[in-house]
Amino acid sequence: MFTEEELIQFHGVFQNTQEFLEIDCGCTNPRYGDTPGKLRVYIEGKIEIDCTCMHDCPKVKLYYLVLFLYITEPGHAGRTNAHNNWKSQIWVFSHDGHKIALWRTCLLKYHTHTFQRPLRQVVHRDEFLRCSQCNKERRFILRNKEACKIYHQALANNNWRCSDLPNHSLTCNDAEERGSRKVCRSCPRDSKCGGCEKCVCFGCDWCRFDDCNCETCVEFIINM
Repeated sequence: MFTEEELIQFHGVFQNTQEFLEIDCGCTNPRYGDTPGKLRVYIEGKIEIDCTCMHDCPKVKLYYLVLFLYITEPGHAGRTNAHNNWKSQIWVFSHDGHKIALWRTCLLKYHTHTFQRPLRQVVHRDEFLRCSQCNKERRFILRNKEACKIYHQALANNNWRCSDLPNHSLTCNDAEERGSRKVCRSCPRDSKCGGCEKCVCFGCDWCRFDDCNCETCVEFIINM
């Protein structure tokens, strides 16, 4: 994929095959420090990242924007706006150990993936929240603004319970969804998608609210 002359400037190259290149990468946040990972660039332009924040981190083969949903959790890089400029937020190592922003390298020469959502296309995948009382995960189907607000408010409530669901549709006595069913989250591209540009939303009129005082909503409304 890449010539020796192109790769000689980098440190941490694991594999350079005809199908993909694998190289050390990371993302830095002033508050949380560095989050390490492995970047995989494919000949067809696809980019994936394995999070290596710990040796058994389960987040592997992530679509590069989905990575930033994960690293906003405690203990990760915490970039709440990293998706807006991801080519600058992800870096690799130069041969002398310095960090180089991805956009300054040749590693994106195969990356041509762009996506424009069709008007009125569903862009929010189903989300799950765990009950504070029975510890069962419950599905939230986000198909309109009202449903998004119900989930948003539930997510902010550390004591959320099954009984808080609208119309008391579930109780703690009801069975939890099977694991094989949970992987289906209504992505329009792939029913078992783990998160991609077609089903992951980083903020829109449906899921951000001008009457909410949380940091995520406030930042969205200010930057509209």
